[in-house]
Amino acid sequence: MSGKIRWLGNAFVEFITSDGKIILFDPWTKTDGNQTCPFETSDIKKADLVLVSHDHFDHVGSAAAICKQTGAILGGQDETIKRIMKEEGISEEQVVNHGSGSIVGGGAELDWVKIVSTPAIHTSNTSVPSGTIVISSDGTTIYHAGDTSITAEMEIFARLYPLDVAILPIFGIATMDGVQASEAVRLMKPKQVMPIHFDFRSEPEKVLNEFLALCQSVNPLVKTLCPIPGIYFEV
Repeated sequence: MSGKIRWLGNAFVEFITSDGKIILFDPWTKTDGNQTCPFETSDIKKADLVLVSHDHFDHVGSAAAICKQTGAILGGQDETIKRIMKEEGISEEQVVNHGSGSIVGGGAELDWVKIVSTPAIHTSNTSVPSGTIVISSDGTTIYHAGDTSITAEMEIFARLYPLDVAILPIFGIATMDGVQASEAVRLMKPKQVMPIHFDFRSEPEKVLNEFLALCQSVNPLVKTLCPIPGIYFEV
């Protein structure tokens, strides 16, 4: 199992599989207001799958443009995907499940990746918020939690789909904080954890460093990744 991931600001994460497929979670570029992202939308030349967790601007803001630019398949919750299709001009052929999107508990399967839609506790302008587990063709398994508090279901899904990397928000005002995220890691037991969605805070480095220290203390066997925009980590 292998591949690499990098954080691109807020909840925007890129996962490149061992066979070179590119999955983008919650893409939101500098073009659309993400000042932490090192890239404009026009810089993104290749993507195979774009997954959105919920219908808030900082999670769907660049999804349609990237799909149009790269030909990537779009995935996410049913009504959210249908809104994007209608308002942004994405065709059924470019959406998972022939234009239907997915529903929590279900997901989608392409010939090179399995997608599992997981519960999240948050809000969304359309449909419901969700997280996403992706399992690439070599078995590498990545969980992007989207925006959520800690949930008991995290332990169940991680037992069903053992995680190589858990990607968790630590914002603490509209999502789980570092304490909850550290406990979520204890429940899920991933090999690695990457914190995200902390850069809206007034002291983002303080929030990040507090989580990294606490998580390592609570979960000494889990590798904690310190995200730096645009820098890859091996998974």
